[in-house]
Amino acid sequence: MTAPIRIAFCHYTADVCGGSDRCLLDLVVALPRDRFESLVILKTGDPLADAYRDAGIAVAEVNFVPPRRAADLGKLVHFFAAFWPTVFRVAAHIRRFKADLVHVNTSVNLQGLVAARVARRPLVAHVRELGGGRTDAVILRIIGILAHRVVAISKAVGATLGASEDRLRVVFDGIDLSEYAALPDQREARARCGLDLERPIVTVVGRMEHWKGQHILVEAIPAILAAHPETEILFVGGPAKNKPAYMPALQARCDELGVTRSVTFTGIRNDIPMLMAASDVLALPTCTAEPFGRTVVEAMAARCPVVATAAGGPMDTMVDGETGYLVPIENATALAEKINLILADREAARVLGAQGRARAEARFSLPRHVQDMAAVFEETVAEAGG
Repeated sequence: MTAPIRIAFCHYTADVCGGSDRCLLDLVVALPRDRFESLVILKTGDPLADAYRDAGIAVAEVNFVPPRRAADLGKLVHFFAAFWPTVFRVAAHIRRFKADLVHVNTSVNLQGLVAARVARRPLVAHVRELGGGRTDAVILRIIGILAHRVVAISKAVGATLGASEDRLRVVFDGIDLSEYAALPDQREARARCGLDLERPIVTVVGRMEHWKGQHILVEAIPAILAAHPETEILFVGGPAKNKPAYMPALQARCDELGVTRSVTFTGIRNDIPMLMAASDVLALPTCTAEPFGRTVVEAMAARCPVVATAAGGPMDTMVDGETGYLVPIENATALAEKINLILADREAARVLGAQGRARAEARFSLPRHVQDMAAVFEETVAEAGG
């Protein structure tokens, strides 16, 4: 019998509600144990570390320091001082585990990328970002040099990775559809979430930070309420750790517009599938391109129509007019128009939701994602002579 491939997964964003964190957890836990054995190297204090351990996955924790884009001399000095000691600690974990392969989740984990080379193990770099700055260009150049395989989470991300050429694979993220299989109807979902049974509900899910575009939805609220006065807008998620001022600014703007009574900031929730089932529309109003947009697939799985910015991942996950609507970037008027269109016709909304569910099942299931990633791992080890 062939021995399982031993993979050291390296990740450090440590954001319990981040898509990259959740996708890695789902992948590692779902990989067939007869074919793969896993070690996950996480940032010390990662909130998902216990979830890995509870699933029987080995975990090592390291004091990662993220790369700094801002010209903050103190932070830059801290990063460079910690860089090589961290690289050697990660490389030691890789060697001790006797890994056949290193997988680095997100492109910004420079320590993980370099540690794979120091440990002399083949590298799969999983790129989840759509960067455009100088730092991003440097990181992508490093990936092009070090990685044996480069995985992009969408065609938009893949388009930024031309230097990787034949080593590039586009693998869409997948979600565990079993969480969505037995969802109740909308009224029951609302009752379980403590929401009004009759009011139209528009929901946005994600970290509260400028590029996620929650402020675009705020500007659309007056037009939504003009057409559907009883609508409730749910802002689900907490502020990004390094951008604490953004959420209070959203709340202040709601006050200025006189819409506060129609808005609820829920904080981080652990019942996202139920919230999606309870909602009439999921909005993804990003003001830059979303690399993938996990919440779009989650909404489709819950039969909730989506209105999203027509850039990046939603161009792969959605079909305009079939699973929801795509709107121009930073266009609150268009966002409100499409939301109102869905709220105005419940039967048409039901059809959009059903078509979204069918698309999620066909293209974005967790088993499909695991199958595609397993193929990448196996071909990488085979090519490297493992």
